[in-house]
Amino acid sequence: MTWTDIWAGADFEFENPGGKLTELLNHQKFLKNETVFRLVQQGVCCNTIGTTEDAGATEMAMLKFITRCGVDYEKIRKNHLPVQMTRFLFDSSRKRMSTILDLN
Repeated sequence: MTWTDIWAGADFEFENPGGKLTELLNHQKFLKNETVFRLVQQGVCCNTIGTTEDAGATEMAMLKFITRCGVDYEKIRKNHLPVQMTRFLFDSSRKRMSTILDLN
């Protein structure tokens, strides 16, 4: 599975969606705002588990995408995820994933 297009204020289709992890994507082409880019980073990194080697197909596609945007998903996870959390993994029928954090 490959992340082929994104909608973030406008539709954008990737030229080489199945490229190597070392072939970086220019996120400024499709995410014009750094705030939106940080939100996408945190959303993908904090709502997926595993790595680009062992995650499920959908999550692996998301992790490969964020890696090709030059993001270290392990670092983002360490910075934003506490040890105690509740996670609902991506469900293709619901098209949703969630992570619940106790901020108290």
